Parts: sequence; C-alpha cells; structure tokens
Amino acid sequence: MNRFKLTVSLISLCCVFLLACATQVSAAPSSIMVSSASTQPTLQQLTVNKLLTNPNLNLSQLNLTVIGNKIELNGIARNGFERALAQKFIENTQGIEIIENKMLVELEE
Repeated sequence: MNRFKLTVSLISLCCVFLLACATQVSAAPSSIMVSSASTQPTLQQLTVNKLLTNPNLNLSQLNLTVIGNKIELNGIARNGFERALAQKFIENTQGIEIIENKMLVELEE
C-alpha cells in the first residue's frame, strides 16, 4: 500500500509540473507591419495569426508583404532557427505559393 501511494504521489507531482510548465509558455509581444498590393485580407490575416500564435518566434522586427499568392518576409531574426521557423510555419498555408524569406540573422556580440 505504501508503494502504491508513493507511485500515485509521484505521478501527481509530474502532472502538476507539466501543467505548470505549459502555462508558462506564451507568445512574445510583437508588432508586425503588413503591407499588401492585393485584395486578399483573409490571406494576410491567416498568415499574421499563424505567426503571432507561435511562442517560439520573437516577431518584433518582422515585415510581412503579401502580393497575390506571394509572401515576402523582411526583418531581423534572433538566430537562423527563428528565421527558418518563420518560413516553415506559413509554408502550408492555403493560397500561398511563393515565400521569399529575406530576413537577416542578428549578429551576436
């Protein structure tokens, strides 16, 4: 009986720990400039929402331009992973055929 209580306690603590960790993750506050030469606000909104909901991206210096079915990403990423992740996160968006990733990687000091 004692071993059973210990196992249940350990599993409960693990669940509480995982739950606490999951609530700590939140999207970084950001501002995205959106400019468009098309009349597709739904594509813009969909893309911006996808980028804003990713907690792994710091999008404070990202410029998003939508022209027809082409998306252009400009700005500065903290690292190469963040640059690639921004592109990967919107690759499977319906209506986007071309993604030009012109983001620069921030130099570390």
